[in-house]
Amino acid sequence: MNNAQAFIHVRPAGVGGVGGGLGKSLLKVSLSKFAGLIGHSSSRVSRRINQDTYSMSLLRNSVFSKEPLLNMSVFDGHGIASSNVSSKLAHNLHNWLGQEEPKGSLTSETLFQLLERYKNLFAGSYWESLYLDREKYYDRFIRHCNTKQEQVLFDQSNQGTRMLFDHSGNLIDKNSLLNEQQRLKIINTFLQFDLEQCCGIINPQQNSLDLNSWSEKFPGGSTASSILLSRFDSQGSNTPLPNDQTYFVYPTGLLKLIVTQVGDSKILICDSNGVAHSLSRPHHPDQNREHQRLQQTRDSQLISTDSFGEERFLNNFANTRSFGDVIGKRDGISAEPDIYSYLIGNTSQLPHSEKAKLQFGGDECFIVMVTDGVSGWLADQEIVDLITSTVNLRGLKHATPQFVADEVIKFIISMADRHADNATCLVLRLSNWGNWPTYDRTGASREQKLLNAI
Repeated sequence: MNNAQAFIHVRPAGVGGVGGGLGKSLLKVSLSKFAGLIGHSSSRVSRRINQDTYSMSLLRNSVFSKEPLLNMSVFDGHGIASSNVSSKLAHNLHNWLGQEEPKGSLTSETLFQLLERYKNLFAGSYWESLYLDREKYYDRFIRHCNTKQEQVLFDQSNQGTRMLFDHSGNLIDKNSLLNEQQRLKIINTFLQFDLEQCCGIINPQQNSLDLNSWSEKFPGGSTASSILLSRFDSQGSNTPLPNDQTYFVYPTGLLKLIVTQVGDSKILICDSNGVAHSLSRPHHPDQNREHQRLQQTRDSQLISTDSFGEERFLNNFANTRSFGDVIGKRDGISAEPDIYSYLIGNTSQLPHSEKAKLQFGGDECFIVMVTDGVSGWLADQEIVDLITSTVNLRGLKHATPQFVADEVIKFIISMADRHADNATCLVLRLSNWGNWPTYDRTGASREQKLLNAI
């Protein structure tokens, strides 16, 4: 299912310069039909219905940027009526995230009141413990967010945070690409949307509920993986460029990429060498950090192993974080997002010595977002190589982001068995699209997988 309602205004290349300026020659283009920029494809594969959804939109005048900000998301529904949860996310989450708050209205107390509602409604030691340690939680994840958690220009040799400088020698970034208000906005929005839209608890005066009966009324759940892309302003100015929506169509400088993760859908970036990098980590029961998060409720009965050898939470959930899933809320099923931030994009305006300080070296080729109906069959590098080899074979003119997104889903359908999950793929072209090496690292393994499926 697609919820691509946004339109952008761009000037055709060659009219007033690349990317143009602003003027009467601007074209209004739907994001869903901009095949040369964004590709999107989804299939139910072997399931009766497709519970995957996705959205593409522009957020305007938000807390994240005064100029239009590109938002793309994939949602993987699960359980009874889960498509209802994923549909709500696809249609409305970006609107909630882009809604501008009255100045001073969003504070730590706003979040604390929301956590108190979770504690009162769902009870359980997880929410009681989280509310008890709310100040520590706020300080760690919002006020002084761990740089490692957001993975911003962090030196893997433990030398500390790397420093990135612009052409004039001015410091661009040293800690984080998100400020306190922006992190608070993301976490508060996700938790509030989950409670009111996915769990159906709209009345702020409601302080208790019967989980069993309520879960029958609001069944199902969904993962949510999103990106927020905006121009990076090294001068720190908040002055918007009126109606300028071409920064990600014709990128000429660095971009700020924010990734939010709830669940296990994959977000990958392809660097200039064609190497795949995962931009987030899954929320599975076998992850140590999820064990630590759930340590207040974890016991031998809450985490079990299914017939395929995979760990399950509450004998049912493959993910420990999701929207909805009312029946699991008491024990720690949560829509708290992991938040990551990166500097990517065109490095033509950076000194050569500074390019190595970007996490992926700059001049990245594309971002691909997939649900586990794709990542369950293909490894990260196989997904990226399937895209790059398709472009190498078909040529840039024919193999647009839309074409390769369709090809990824066709590949999954060709090798899937009767138990295969829904599959969704979104591809966003970046500044170095098509300039990767022609070497296919995983061609043999993908071919073997197809042969095994026959």
